[in-house]
Amino acid sequence: MVAHGRHYTVREIQDLVVQLAESVGHGPRRGGLSKPLHGAAWPNPLRASALWVALISVASCSPLEPPAPATLNPAIAPSASAVSSSSPADPATAPIAAATDPTEVCDQAEGEVEAGTYPAVAVPGELPYLIYLPPCYHQLSRTFPVVYLLHGYPYNERHWLDLGAEQVANQGLRAGNWPPFMMVMPLQPDPLFRNSDGGPGSYETELLDGIVSYVDKTYRSDPSRRGLAGVSRGGVWALEIAFRNPSDFQAVAAISPALAVNSARPPYDPFEIVSSGENLPREILLLAGDQDWAASSTERLSLALEVEGFRHSLVIVPGDHSDPTWAEAMPQILAFFAWALAGGP
Repeated sequence: MVAHGRHYTVREIQDLVVQLAESVGHGPRRGGLSKPLHGAAWPNPLRASALWVALISVASCSPLEPPAPATLNPAIAPSASAVSSSSPADPATAPIAAATDPTEVCDQAEGEVEAGTYPAVAVPGELPYLIYLPPCYHQLSRTFPVVYLLHGYPYNERHWLDLGAEQVANQGLRAGNWPPFMMVMPLQPDPLFRNSDGGPGSYETELLDGIVSYVDKTYRSDPSRRGLAGVSRGGVWALEIAFRNPSDFQAVAAISPALAVNSARPPYDPFEIVSSGENLPREILLLAGDQDWAASSTERLSLALEVEGFRHSLVIVPGDHSDPTWAEAMPQILAFFAWALAGGP
């Protein structure tokens, strides 16, 4: 595994698993790891989330300094229950504390997904979207962090739901591991999706002036705690849009981004944006499979970020460029945003 330029050995990762698990009372057995991850493996997906979050803390250190002792944000401690990302576990019935205000009591165990349309700005007509609202959204008055999730090609706005995002979010929230947040899953229409590369009139315009503007006006989203993620072609869009608009997105995650087949003009090329030295979102996650055709270019982007001194995390997981790989990584992806967007009022 690589975290901010450092390669971790099998023993170091196993030791970190033990330290993290013991800190929350779930001591894994040495030798209980099963799936390879650059020679190591995760005990289960939710513990994988916790370990990965701890590696974020390591990644925030200068590469010239020894890594600080692993610490775990209590808000995202690992759960004792495992979630199978390809077939998420059935939700428990216990309610969660969805509000930070102790006077706001939530008696719902699960969030809900609503479908809608919004007036498009870069193409004619209306475009569909899905939105995950956390438990008790309609009962509470507070605002919530929001993450925009962009599908891959040839998928549609259901892609992230099919990967298990709703079930994994419910489990993380119900366990009290994560603060409540919203997830918005818009359709990215062609020809914008595949035949534009950024700037005015592209999908960048549609996202920022279309769905983001609509959600901020329609739902209780917190613009100061906004994230953007995408899979494959959607991952390239997530990088391009967030890198060019860091004041609009505080965190970005690119999942198997299709950088190897991206032919953007220089102002909209993530590599060129990084080399320009301009500000980027404060938290960046790059994730790909170890048998993924997108892994090489993802690692190359990590190196470019390293050279320019941008803090980020590169996570290589078992798998290829396919839904099972991304579904298995879902707890890690959502844990990243739960951690990155946890600040604010």
